Amino acid sequence: MLAGSDSACVPAQSAHEIVYSFDVFDTCISRNWAHPRDLFFALGLKLAPPQFTDNRAREFARKFQARRIRAEKRAYRAARPDECADIHEIYRKFDFFPGLDSGIADLITTELEFEEKSLYTIAPVVSHIEELRKAGHRIIFVSDMYLPADLLGPLLQRLGVMREGDGLYVSCDARLTKHSGNLYRHVLQREGLRPEQLIHTGDNPWADVRKAREAGVTARHFSHGPLTSHETAIAGHRLPRSTGSSFLPALSRRTRLALRQHSEEDREPLEELVCSTIAPFLVAYVDWVLEDARRRGIGRLYFVARDGEVLYRIAKALGSDDQGPEMRYLYGSRRAWLSPSIRPDAHGWERLLLTPGQSNSRRDILARAGLDENAQSVIASMFGCDQALWGSPLDLNEATAFLQQVLASPTAAGIIYQAAGDQREIALSYLSQEGLLDGAKWALVDAGWSLNCQAALHRILAARDPSLVPRGYYLALTRDHLSEEEAGPALAFIPEPGSFFSRRRVIIEHCFTPASHATTRGYAMDGTAAVPVFGSELRQNNELAYAQRLQKAASEMARLITRDSAMLAKFRLHRSDILANAQRFLRDPRRRDALEMASFGTVADLRHESAFVQPLCRPLGLRDVAAIVGMTVSRRRNFQTPSYMWLEGSCALSPPYVRAPIRAMLAIDSLRSRLGNLRQ
Repeated sequence: MLAGSDSACVPAQSAHEIVYSFDVFDTCISRNWAHPRDLFFALGLKLAPPQFTDNRAREFARKFQARRIRAEKRAYRAARPDECADIHEIYRKFDFFPGLDSGIADLITTELEFEEKSLYTIAPVVSHIEELRKAGHRIIFVSDMYLPADLLGPLLQRLGVMREGDGLYVSCDARLTKHSGNLYRHVLQREGLRPEQLIHTGDNPWADVRKAREAGVTARHFSHGPLTSHETAIAGHRLPRSTGSSFLPALSRRTRLALRQHSEEDREPLEELVCSTIAPFLVAYVDWVLEDARRRGIGRLYFVARDGEVLYRIAKALGSDDQGPEMRYLYGSRRAWLSPSIRPDAHGWERLLLTPGQSNSRRDILARAGLDENAQSVIASMFGCDQALWGSPLDLNEATAFLQQVLASPTAAGIIYQAAGDQREIALSYLSQEGLLDGAKWALVDAGWSLNCQAALHRILAARDPSLVPRGYYLALTRDHLSEEEAGPALAFIPEPGSFFSRRRVIIEHCFTPASHATTRGYAMDGTAAVPVFGSELRQNNELAYAQRLQKAASEMARLITRDSAMLAKFRLHRSDILANAQRFLRDPRRRDALEMASFGTVADLRHESAFVQPLCRPLGLRDVAAIVGMTVSRRRNFQTPSYMWLEGSCALSPPYVRAPIRAMLAIDSLRSRLGNLRQ
């Protein structure tokens, strides 16, 4: 018998003993559904006749859900003046309908089985309970629930939450609720306690905190069990029309709870956004990559630094090398691969030295080409440039003319090609030792966008063996991405070139795929081994901490869905919902999220130096509006990087009189993009 259930005889407690009570649902255990009502929709799908089409099955499920909810309301009304009813009373009020052949007993059994399969324990709370037990404290559970103790108790024991000797008080047994406060008084009387001897923990601010305190009980709020505002927005307030609106926010909650070490930990900045939106997006991408790579017989995947670090960790959590493909982390970057890819017999590298939006003095251009100060001083002397002239900014036409002048000079061009050749040999040593030249069928995995990195790698590999052609997987590609001839084959998770994701790549790179290490500047020989050389770390501690939390959350979500084949199948079923949630955030971020991200820095220039760091977003003023309107109505490509990089985030931080015109300009930009896609 369960000690402390209403059918048990409980001895009075010592006058000085402290007893700990815990709410059950969303405190000790939770469901793989956003709301309890969502379980009824899924149960309806299970009960639908097998010959029904998908549409008919969903209609059947909606009908079952609505009637199950209605039956519960009727049962509670009929139970008055009692404050609660049990599951048997609920199903006696259920309106059966054609197609539902199960009787009351079978429906109750099926619901209980379905309920138990959907449950998981909240580890930090259960661990805390175990610590209290070891300290000699009595543990009781108090729940407003329609499952009586003789059904709920064994379920909690099977989950490892309850132990023999613990107490369990359920509203449908006592006919009293926590919501009214009367169940607390009942517990105190049954346990022989004074109010100050009971400490209660639960998730509901009203039933578990306010009403407990009104009864004189010490109450602790477990705030992590309920859905967050992000999760609630995904779940919506209406009854679900698909399982995705319930499954995805529930998965977010489960991930959040799995990451907690202690039940009273505070939430971390951007935790809600990461678990509800960013982590599912990244896990869906990597899962798609692994599926496609296996189908194509690709034996090895190289996750390219730095965007690939979180993707690599997700891949390791989703599968093992034994399942294939083999997974490796490859240190590389635009900067590390551009200079080694410079060859007189290759093309395409020149334009990367003059990318619009980057600083373009003579020094900048040759630094991107990989020349150190000594080599630059030789060329500067050749062209009669002093230090001031050498560092002065050039417009696009002037920069293009300067590069053409340098490459037309055999001596100056020779200096560039010699430096590139030296760096290429070291880069090839690194790539060779990592297995890119061993004949295996491999592919890169990265964020995207224009295939400049893949094309640079193609030029490097072709210098050793023209038959070596890289292939790659990417989140998304720009509309003007390089051709297969120049870069090699490329596949995109979001197949439409120039998608909204590719146009907001700055936020993807800095908030979706941040790495724990600095950018790769190049390679150097350390004895017989080639090793990556890293640049200075330009990010603040909060950005580095965010990168660590994001990687941990995404890896945990990957592990969760991998443990259960049914959960993985549901996750794959709702990829389109995951993409829609991510796009919704990018288009219309919440102010508090944008405020956190405003402290993140962005670096457009491939050299990743502190002089080029700009805020990801910031509040805008009327001068900014005028500049943005000018850029929108003009087809001239802006040659200077603006101080705001993520316009939607900046818009969220700006006053209303600024938001309106900016949103209008963003709408025009989206329309132009759609028209551009139609013309292709």
